Amino acid sequence: MQRVGRILADDFYRFCLAQNATREVDRPFCRHDFQHMLDVARISYILLVESNQLADFIRRYRLKNRQAAREVVYAAGLLHDMGRWQQYDHGEDHALAGARLARPVLERAGFAPQEITVIVRAIAAHRRGEPEGGLLGRFLCRADDLARPCAFCAARSDCYKVEHMETAREVLIY
Repeated sequence: MQRVGRILADDFYRFCLAQNATREVDRPFCRHDFQHMLDVARISYILLVESNQLADFIRRYRLKNRQAAREVVYAAGLLHDMGRWQQYDHGEDHALAGARLARPVLERAGFAPQEITVIVRAIAAHRRGEPEGGLLGRFLCRADDLARPCAFCAARSDCYKVEHMETAREVLIY
């Protein structure tokens, strides 16, 4: 997963993580930090494999092999909330900001243009699992919710999303 390693080492990616952390230092709810993004990446890949759609995913997006598919999924998960700080600062939808900010990181990491398109579309659609995000966008959306430990959250009673979260009803799903 060399390309994923390049994302993790990317100075701008790390800058975005630091910006998120600065904006969320007093946030009582879930944070948009590296651990959350890694959890979303892992769960997205698990969902793809468990759905028995991995071969279709590889074929549909003309990926080289299973390893390339895993890198595409992990890249989307690791980058999906990198634009959250833009929403705090400018009111821009963080999914759209993240898609915009992710493109140069993906280029520097060595992803092919068609892979970048798949990843960026999924990131842009991850808040609602919109059709434009494709299969990856749907899995990213669900993983984003599944990555939250709502059953154990201290701010649960004040959370506006808790009623819609699977993890508020199930203690541990993934």
